[in-house]
Amino acid sequence: MLKFDEKIESLVRDLPDAEGARMFYERLVAEHARAAQKLVRDEGLLSDALALAAWSPLLGTTLAQNPDYLNWLARERLDTHVRTTEELDESLARFSLTHSQVEPQVLLARFRRRELLRIYLRDVRRTNSIVETTEELSNLADAVLAYALNLARQELDNRHGAPLCTDERGRKTTASFCIVALGKLGSRELNYASDIDLLFLYSDDGHTSGAGERGQTTNREYFNRLAERVTRIVGQQTGEGAAYRVDLRLRPHGRDGALSCSLAGALRYYRAGAQAWELQTLIRSRAAAGTAALYARFAEEVRGRVYTHAASVEEALRNVRLAKQKIDRQHADTSRGFNVKLGRGGIREIEFIAQALQLAHGAEDSWLHAPHTLISLGRLADRHLIFERERTELSDAYAFLRTLEHRLQMEHGLQTHSVPDEEGRRTLVARRMNFKGHDALAEFNRALELHTARVRAAYERVFGDTREDAPRASNAASDEAATGDATVKVASSANDETMTTESVVDVEGESVAVDEREPVVVGGEAETAPRVDANLRTAPFSEPRLEVATGAHTDDAAILAAAQVFAPRLNAHDGHASLHAREMEEAAASRVARFLREAAHDSLNSRRALSYVSRVAASLDKSSTSVELSEESLRALVGLCGASEFFGEMIAGNPALIPALLTSAEAVRERDYRALLRREIDRESSFRAELMALRRAWAQLLVETGARDVCGELSHAESNCLQTELATASINAAYFIARREMARRYGNLAAGPRLCVLGLGRLASGGMDYGSDLDLVIVYDAAVPSPVGTLTREEAYTRLVELMVSALSSLTRAGYVYRVDLRLRPDGKNGALVRSSESFVEYLRTRTNVWEWLAYVKLRAVGGDLELGRAAEAEARRA
Repeated sequence: MLKFDEKIESLVRDLPDAEGARMFYERLVAEHARAAQKLVRDEGLLSDALALAAWSPLLGTTLAQNPDYLNWLARERLDTHVRTTEELDESLARFSLTHSQVEPQVLLARFRRRELLRIYLRDVRRTNSIVETTEELSNLADAVLAYALNLARQELDNRHGAPLCTDERGRKTTASFCIVALGKLGSRELNYASDIDLLFLYSDDGHTSGAGERGQTTNREYFNRLAERVTRIVGQQTGEGAAYRVDLRLRPHGRDGALSCSLAGALRYYRAGAQAWELQTLIRSRAAAGTAALYARFAEEVRGRVYTHAASVEEALRNVRLAKQKIDRQHADTSRGFNVKLGRGGIREIEFIAQALQLAHGAEDSWLHAPHTLISLGRLADRHLIFERERTELSDAYAFLRTLEHRLQMEHGLQTHSVPDEEGRRTLVARRMNFKGHDALAEFNRALELHTARVRAAYERVFGDTREDAPRASNAASDEAATGDATVKVASSANDETMTTESVVDVEGESVAVDEREPVVVGGEAETAPRVDANLRTAPFSEPRLEVATGAHTDDAAILAAAQVFAPRLNAHDGHASLHAREMEEAAASRVARFLREAAHDSLNSRRALSYVSRVAASLDKSSTSVELSEESLRALVGLCGASEFFGEMIAGNPALIPALLTSAEAVRERDYRALLRREIDRESSFRAELMALRRAWAQLLVETGARDVCGELSHAESNCLQTELATASINAAYFIARREMARRYGNLAAGPRLCVLGLGRLASGGMDYGSDLDLVIVYDAAVPSPVGTLTREEAYTRLVELMVSALSSLTRAGYVYRVDLRLRPDGKNGALVRSSESFVEYLRTRTNVWEWLAYVKLRAVGGDLELGRAAEAEARRA
């Protein structure tokens, strides 16, 4: 144990977590002695660094991992003004110059983490108010979005040229684009671990100039791709987390809507189709990046619909009250400890008081249209819609509860809102809230009780007695209440969006663009693309870094939180006294937490195991799917998460896969993959539903193989063989889906189709592994007429292949199946997606390069008409 001199002891003595500050300094001395010596010479900087470690172990770790940030912090720590978006734009530009070798996703995640050091230091030192803190956090998000938008737009302009439209005078001009912020970002009240709720708008339909390398495309396609790329840059998980989790569910038509919406389309939706809760979200909306004038046009047009004269005060209050009751119902089933955001007397009740009264009276008084909660409360009091005493009490409670929310979230960067019940941890929270002395916990509890009681009293006065249950909708799909920052997010359909990197798949009959790069990552835990461990048993494992966005830190609190989710779901007939579901809830959670630690200790990587198990628990806690657990399935889950980030991500995105972990090796070996996938697809009647069914069944089958692989019950050769069989079955399932969709669009197919899928690389050699791409060449029989009478043979087969590739590689909320690589086809990216078998063989005979011959050595027919494929194989080998 390092001996601290009196100077350091005097600095840590009064900190809320003195031991945490000492541990930070010990680590710095051990790992970066020179930086520690320099730090000791600057007592002010030393004091601030120790304070950051005491208030936020996350930021203490950030400083210990990046000691060069201390020099930056020394320059920044005394500047207490709130940075504007423009100033942060400049800082980000300078940061990017010194980090030019890293991916944009990593750069933005690092920049955000560095800026949090400065913002949180002023927060805990109380030199900035809660309003200033949340404003600067919002400005930081705006700067990140603007950077991502500029980068994405430059890429797309290089590919397709600028998107063009015709103005009122008939002149060609560039169509504009705007990222609209909703929720807390929209009102500039973002917290440290908020999702960012976004809506993408573009001004006009039309076409791009075609000046780029890939030629002309429609503005609709351009802006959908732009939205995808921005979302990926900002929201894609990296080894250092994502800059932000991006939530797009509040866009027009929800999950069924295109990623970006034209101004005309958005106005049609909000004027006629939007529900009351969707209009409520627009109270807190603004332009975060892009063309502000476009948002101004949109806001002006929809304002009358948001604040409508047709709605009575009673109707406005009722709509908001029902939204809050849906939140309460969901929260009541899953809550542990007091929830600062959603609990009785919490932040959401303050926000809903303000928004309900704005909706009720905003049509008559535009001065009430303020998006910020505290400003809104002030204006409501000025108009005598709440009492002055209520304004003061609600404002004080808001500041207290938001500060408490920040202290909880910045401990480890988790998106948490629950105040711990355990006395030691709760006392630490009290000290971080600046309650001191032996009575710190008691004073904190009294303050929390006082503020929440005042909020609840005001809430009940405004809304009346709200203890009655809200009527439940009969359609479960339309009543899937998600508690997002803006309001209740109700899924408009059970179907989710389907995306590839180049286009949103259009299931209404328009052609589908196909691109061969990696699928876009939308963000959010359920939509995270995994990093693949190529060999589950032997791959080297790196210790995960702490992540603000994903909550990868797995301390006792995170483990206990996971245990509290798992304990009620454990099978009561499990037969293990240590995990018996009928035990007292607290004792059961404690036992499950101990069990998780022990199981993690036995896994290949304990930190990885607990990190992903915590994420699985968080996802399970938010899921409406019923998943029964047992000690055996929990142990298997921990073992698989400890062995593989790939499967940890997969199960975190879909906890319903947990039961698949117990499938025996014998059952896995005997699976008929083609029959299983076909059976699931046959049950559906739409393209989108078939894609979802394919993904669900494929994920279960892959997890079964991975679980047995990790346990050593499958040899490496068996694992490769099973995965190759699954890939082959998936290709044939996708071909089946594509044929059904062609028939839906064009009527029964007149002839054939006679098409074959040829595999290359790992697929052809039987060596498919976790995360392998599908290297394909696709040919058709030129002797058979076009399967669609209204299309040429080339057009019909091209559309069929586009649908098939989309079925395999498009990203839905259930994930994607495989990345499809068609670059080895004749003439590469410049060649047709599909060609006749004769022209394929002719290409091999006359125009093939040596490296292509090597690639075609493993050529093998894997899907479609295998007779045609084997004939093409034979001809190709002779060539």
